[in-house]
Amino acid sequence: FQMARTIGAGLMLSGLWVPTTQAADIQQLYLVRHAEKADLSKDPVLSACGEAQAKALATLLQDVNLPLLYHSGYQRTQQTAAASLKAGRQLQQYDAKDLPALAAQLRKSTNNALVVGHSNTTPQLATLLSQLAAPALQEDDYGRIYQLIRAGEQWSLQILQLPVPALCQR
Repeated sequence: FQMARTIGAGLMLSGLWVPTTQAADIQQLYLVRHAEKADLSKDPVLSACGEAQAKALATLLQDVNLPLLYHSGYQRTQQTAAASLKAGRQLQQYDAKDLPALAAQLRKSTNNALVVGHSNTTPQLATLLSQLAAPALQEDDYGRIYQLIRAGEQWSLQILQLPVPALCQR
């Protein structure tokens, strides 16, 4: 994957950014938009390309301690999050219409988490959590990862981009 933009200071370790602080004091949140949807219906499933994108995300995050995988109430977000499901991880649905409540819940927790949302909610949640300006997502932006790291009360935001799976190259 490629780094698109970094806000904050830290180190790149094993392809993921970690701030320079004690590991016990660090919370990592990965906020992503759902993978590519199959069609424009109200609640579509993932396309074949979207399934490949979700698997690529799962591969990237396979060794990260992520006990909670949050998704909104739509099939495409649930399927994207479920691709990262394995022992020690749990899916949890959230209300995409109440992002302040989710932000408060994540701030109270010390657990790392993956949050799968939408093109409008993902940058909004990143900003709510960190108070840093998160770049907007366009309708065709897939694979962008907002990596938020909290060290004490300090937040940093890094934008990562998954490589485009071969199945998705048109």
